[in-house]
Amino acid sequence: MTVKNTHKINKRQLYAELILASVTLFWGATFPIVKDAISEMPVMAFLWVRFAFAAILLAALAGRSGFATLDRRGWKLGIFLGTLLFLSYLFQTFGLERTSSANAGFLTGLGVIWVPLLAGPLLKKPAAFGSKIGVAFALFGLFLLTWHTPWTINFGDLLVVICSFFVALHILGLDAFTKGYDGRALTFVQIATMAALSCTGSLIFEPVSWPQVWSGTLIFAFIITSVFATAYAFWAMTTFQNRTTPTRAALIYTLEPVFAAIFSIWLAGDRLSAIGWAGGALIVAGMIFAEVWPLFRPPKTT
Repeated sequence: MTVKNTHKINKRQLYAELILASVTLFWGATFPIVKDAISEMPVMAFLWVRFAFAAILLAALAGRSGFATLDRRGWKLGIFLGTLLFLSYLFQTFGLERTSSANAGFLTGLGVIWVPLLAGPLLKKPAAFGSKIGVAFALFGLFLLTWHTPWTINFGDLLVVICSFFVALHILGLDAFTKGYDGRALTFVQIATMAALSCTGSLIFEPVSWPQVWSGTLIFAFIITSVFATAYAFWAMTTFQNRTTPTRAALIYTLEPVFAAIFSIWLAGDRLSAIGWAGGALIVAGMIFAEVWPLFRPPKTT
């Protein structure tokens, strides 16, 4: 492989990673928005309507040609990945009822810790040295972001920590299974699975499964979460994540709590201490370190 070809590959990977970074912007914005929305309707009812709208949009975008790429294995993988996503959102949204939107954003970012720990045994892809250092930065940053005195984890925080584990499993699943399938079609299967599971749970466990009143807050929440934070976000993940490594993707996703903090302060009036902002800076530093580390290694030539 020539140096020129290596440069092209790196440029393609950089583009994919920038797309993934844009996903974290929309995810971060959803924390205060969803917290307001679930004060107006039950959690699973909100989730199934959100994901149903997103699934309809994705089905239209995929078209017949997109679904033609899905064989039986593709449908099964989509359902499996969708189930992992459903569990992550279920724990996250119930946790969001019981903790602050900023805290939920920060703790969801713990998925960055699970990914490199699980990638080795599950995918035989041990983390590179630069990524390990980046993860260490991110871990310490997340610790500072959630720090307060006396330091305790409430039940809502614990639910979001469980969510982060399923987030990591989904990231690893995308890396292992998505090659060869149309991103829009495979994302549709995942999101439709989430809608079906959420609707089933809502019908069984909740008093209402449809908005009683379509307030402006609720409509805005459905637009942001369905179109941008679901349809666009998971299409981008399914299409572009396999062009980078699981650990690098996880490090990019640590931008989510930073954006969550910014939007929580802006939209929900949350406040961060100096220690919290230092934690956010360390998260960004970890991602940058993992990105620039390969530049210090000489390119391979043949």
